[in-house]
Amino acid sequence: MTRPTSRRFRRADLAHGADHVLVPTATFTDAATSSFAASFGSASALRAFLDLVSHYPAAPTSTVCMFLKPRGYTPPPFAPPEFVPSSLYFDLDRAAGFAAAAMLIIDANGESHQWLTQGATSREDLKLVMDPDNPDFSLFPADSAVPVRQLLDAVVEWAFTDALPPAAVTWRRATEDEVGWPVGAGY
Repeated sequence: MTRPTSRRFRRADLAHGADHVLVPTATFTDAATSSFAASFGSASALRAFLDLVSHYPAAPTSTVCMFLKPRGYTPPPFAPPEFVPSSLYFDLDRAAGFAAAAMLIIDANGESHQWLTQGATSREDLKLVMDPDNPDFSLFPADSAVPVRQLLDAVVEWAFTDALPPAAVTWRRATEDEVGWPVGAGY
């Protein structure tokens, strides 16, 4: 088992975090390709969205991709591509009561940091999907499963508190081979 992380970042430590408000956004697409996109101005609005997602009718995948985007920031013309300051994506199995998440940040120095949730036990029976476009090839590791309620609390912390990764769940450092930036994470 990989050791849980003890290093925390503040929002001001993230790319554009010192001079812009970081706004949480989310996208969710169901099996019938209905798409939901939202930005959140409050924890209660995010909780309502998470309630929708966690009670959505069963689908082959329910992966939600979220981003912290700097309000008012536009990359300069001809600038190299860049990622948003943070991305968090997760999947949940409502029937089993477990979920898993990956979180990425770009710090103010342009360095990428990745984490996965770390469960207390390995859940080989769960198939939690990292990439909804490739569900058969990108599953969360079995030891990433945590209780759904804890994960949803962590999502709200990620969106609206200053400390990352959120303390509501245990996180372990992940490599770039384990955790990649999801579609939509660039400008």
